[in-house]
Amino acid sequence: MSRTLLLRAGGTGAVLLAWQLLGMTGVLGPAIAPPAQIVAGVLDDGTAFYGSHVPVTLATAAAGYVWGNLIAIACASLVLVVPWLERLVLQVGIASACVPLIAIAPILAACFNGPMTSAIMAAVSVFFTTLVSAVGGLRRADPGCRDIVRAYGGGRFLELRKVRLLAALPDILTALKIAVPAAMLGAVIGEFMGQERGLGSALVAAQQASDVVRTWGVTLVSSLIAGVAFLAVGAVERVAVPWAGGGSDEGGAA
Repeated sequence: MSRTLLLRAGGTGAVLLAWQLLGMTGVLGPAIAPPAQIVAGVLDDGTAFYGSHVPVTLATAAAGYVWGNLIAIACASLVLVVPWLERLVLQVGIASACVPLIAIAPILAACFNGPMTSAIMAAVSVFFTTLVSAVGGLRRADPGCRDIVRAYGGGRFLELRKVRLLAALPDILTALKIAVPAAMLGAVIGEFMGQERGLGSALVAAQQASDVVRTWGVTLVSSLIAGVAFLAVGAVERVAVPWAGGGSDEGGAA
C-alpha cells in the first residue's frame, strides 16, 4: 500500500514539476501558466472573488445532481416494473448522452433563466450514467430472493422495493460518484450563457480579458470542488455498501 502511495505521489510530483518548467520557460506559449503562479493567483483572489461565484455554481450543480439522479433512478425502476417502456427510456437516455451540452445550452438559455439553465445542464449530464448503472444493478437481483417475494404474494413493486433496489445499491452509488464531476461540468457550461455569477461566467470573463492565471485558477477551483465532492460520495459508498469493494481490494492486494 505504501509503495502504491509513493508511486502516485512521485508521478504527481513529476507532472507538476514538468508543468512548472514548461510554464516558466514558455516553451508551449503564454497560455500555460506555472502551477505556483496559479495557486498564488487563487490565493490573491481569495474569498472576495470566489465567494461570489462558488456558491452559485455549487447550488445549481447540486440541484441538477439531485434531480438528474432521482429521475434516472425512477426511470430505471419504471423499466423494471413496466418492461415495455425500456426501449423508450433507454432511447431518451442515449439521446441525452449523445447531444453535446454546448449545443443545447443556448436553447435552454433562451427558455429559462440563468440558474435554471445550469441546473438542467447538470441534470442532463448525470442522467444517462445513473440510468444505465441503475438498470444493470436492478437486473442483478438474486432470482431466489425475487421468487420468495412472489411466493408470498408480492408483486413487481414489492419486489423492486425489497430486493432489486438493495441489490442495485452498489451500482447506483458508483454512478452517483461518477456523476459528481459531470454535474459540475454541466453547471459550469450552463453558466457560459451570459450569467453574471458562477464559476462558468468567471471563466468566460477571465478568457475575454486574456487573464491566463485567473482562467487556470477558476479551472483549478472547479476541479478541486468536484474532486472533494467525488471523495465525499466515495466515502458514503464505502460506508453504505462495504461489501461491494471487497473483491477488488483483495484482487489488488494479490
